[in-house]
Amino acid sequence: MTENGIDRGSLLAMMTAFKSTYLLRAALELRVFDALAKGPADPDDVAAMLRTNPRATRGLLRGLASAGLIEADGEQFQLSGGAKELLVTTSPQYCGGIVRVAASDWEWDAMRDLADVVRHGGTRLETNAETPDFPYWVDFATHLTFATKPGAEFVADLVGPWAEGRETLDVLDVGAGHGLFGFALAARDERATVSTQDWPDVLEVAKGHAKRLGVDDRVDYLPGDAFEVELQREYDVIILGNFLFQFAASRCIDLTRKLVSALKPGGKVVIVGFMPVDGPPAADYHAHMLNLLMLAWTERGELHSPVMYRKILSSAGLANIEVREKPGLPLRVVSGELA
Repeated sequence: MTENGIDRGSLLAMMTAFKSTYLLRAALELRVFDALAKGPADPDDVAAMLRTNPRATRGLLRGLASAGLIEADGEQFQLSGGAKELLVTTSPQYCGGIVRVAASDWEWDAMRDLADVVRHGGTRLETNAETPDFPYWVDFATHLTFATKPGAEFVADLVGPWAEGRETLDVLDVGAGHGLFGFALAARDERATVSTQDWPDVLEVAKGHAKRLGVDDRVDYLPGDAFEVELQREYDVIILGNFLFQFAASRCIDLTRKLVSALKPGGKVVIVGFMPVDGPPAADYHAHMLNLLMLAWTERGELHSPVMYRKILSSAGLANIEVREKPGLPLRVVSGELA
């Protein structure tokens, strides 16, 4: 969009944005950036390394150069600045895997019939985000997004000082996915134990993250549906990260009341995720786009505002409710305590 609204150029950019997505997806799948990591190469050399068709490889390389993802000097192609760090698989900063989450086939299948979704008011998919063992959640747990680690550290920053006054720090992470919200607390506090709840296939991925972070000896796992799983003990902290927006507010209230029954006296519930706030929608672009995905991907899910989360926590009997945010982080945190 332009300062003065829309024009033909901005409309064309929106209409063709998907082309950049499939270009990047193809290059990552073929490992084009890995092939160029050792230095400049021509299309025939790249095709030989990738075992791809030379003519088609030339077209792909030129497309990548036109998008600024690589650089071209005649028939010699090389990585653009930042590509070696972010798009080469052997780099510690590699983030190409996020394309499996940010541009997934599952999301495209849900969103391509958005008009029909709006007509009917909910998902049109038989297999969707609420289906047990929905395969997308394994990708979501595996490929950490740009907000995952900063969000987990932000939660740890908020809970850590509060936890210093507790005798114990038993944590329940509900709909945990990757599990990092609970694991970040365990990494900071040796007292912490974490119960990580999600579908069985997702928990297998979370186990790998726990081991990598060195907290696996203090983690147990609760496979199954968050609304049905039996909680066998009480917790100091219960975390709901990027989870409740899959459900209507009434279901969120029911689940929160169930969870609060397993909360120790003075314990805390922490809700973290994308939340639209009052103000121009353009200031919360990603939140509103995610809200559309929930519309297309669930029966009655939607992104709830901090005001709604306050009501959800209050209805479950929690007090001292706070809304916190951090500059530059798209996630917000709403927490409450049991008297």
